[in-house]
Amino acid sequence: MKTSIRTFALVIAFVASFAFNTFADEKENKKVVGFGTGIFVSKSHKLFVSVDKYNDSNAILTLTDKSGKAIYHETLNRKVDKIRKILDINTLPAGNYTIEIFSNGERYSKTIEVAEQFTQRAISLR
Repeated sequence: MKTSIRTFALVIAFVASFAFNTFADEKENKKVVGFGTGIFVSKSHKLFVSVDKYNDSNAILTLTDKSGKAIYHETLNRKVDKIRKILDINTLPAGNYTIEIFSNGERYSKTIEVAEQFTQRAISLR
């Protein structure tokens, strides 16, 4: 009888841990459904931002620095359902920046790191 109680307890513990893990994964993988985005940086140091809205709400696009100061801000009204922007980030000083898109209570953000690229000097003897 002891082995059946142990087996039963083990099964309940396994099922409970699986159920809790499944609920945790669902919370972490919650995706934005009010708009779609595409954000990437080109080799020429330009930030390409694409937003497709699927709702009739306003959307806000912001680029902020580490201290929260707005570098770029644009509000998309309800009638606009697509936006394509090219932002030149080549002139920004080195540091971390955040691009955020808000619409109808949903938020999508990405962090952008701008770093100075140092070149090494090569010396050769001929």
